[in-house]
Amino acid sequence: MLPEAMNDAAPSSWRGRRTALGTLRRRVAGQVSVGAAEGVEARRVLFSLGRLSADLHAALGALDDFERAILEHEDRVVIEARRLKCLAILDRMGGLEKKGN
Repeated sequence: MLPEAMNDAAPSSWRGRRTALGTLRRRVAGQVSVGAAEGVEARRVLFSLGRLSADLHAALGALDDFERAILEHEDRVVIEARRLKCLAILDRMGGLEKKGN
C-alpha cells in the first residue's frame, strides 16, 4: 500500500515522486493480490511522475499485464515474468538500475 500522503495529492517534488515510485516498486515486488484502490493509487503515482509518454505507456502496460495475470490466476511462472518486466520498467523510470536497487 502507498503512504497516506499519496491519497491526498500527487507528490510535487522530484524527491517525493522518487519516493512514491520506490514505494510502488516495493508494492509490486511483494504483490500477491489485486485491489481496485491499490491499482488506482499505483496509476496516480505513474501519472504524477511527469515522464515521457513512452515511459508512461510502457509502465502502465506492464502493470496492467502483471495485475491481469494475478486476476486470471495465471501460472506462477507467468506472474513472476510479468512482475519482473514491470519492476524493470519502474527501475528504468526511476533510474534505479544504475544503483543496483
